[in-house]
Amino acid sequence: MSAPPVEFKYADESEVRAAQLMGAEMANIFGSVHGGQVMHLVDNIAYVCAARYAGTACVTAAVDRIDFHEPIHVGELLHIVARITYVGRTSMEVEIQLYAEDIPTGNMRHTNTCHFTMVALRDGRPAPVPRLVCRTREDRIRYLQARMRREMGLRYRTERDRFLKQVETMDDAALDALITRETPAP
Repeated sequence: MSAPPVEFKYADESEVRAAQLMGAEMANIFGSVHGGQVMHLVDNIAYVCAARYAGTACVTAAVDRIDFHEPIHVGELLHIVARITYVGRTSMEVEIQLYAEDIPTGNMRHTNTCHFTMVALRDGRPAPVPRLVCRTREDRIRYLQARMRREMGLRYRTERDRFLKQVETMDDAALDALITRETPAP
């Protein structure tokens, strides 16, 4: 017998923390940690945070942004902090902050900020998730920022689809004019 579904969860209780030493096998050609390695770590912790919150398996539906503020160096300890910032019916936004620690000195640098949209699944189909309750001022601000990102993303997809439909019907001269900006975009 499975447990009854949870009606809501608190944003401040959704936080997941992890740390990983950045080894030489993670280096890019510049000697810093390869961005793909960072993306892999972030996707994994986004999954853990979302699955724990939803109480079921989740998949990555979208990556809003992965901002690289500063390089991460081999030998640093990378601290990864994830938390749920917004939920829809079956989706959740996970915000992930990354901090690189110079182990000998203890100095910390904020290196990355990321926003992932994860979807809860049960039996291979999208599943409802608990309502998010924000108890702290910081969580309310994160929620409002996440809602704005969601609304902007929906507007972007609508505009993109409209634009792509219009350019499909344009002839080469009209496309060239758009490229050289002789005419405004449709």
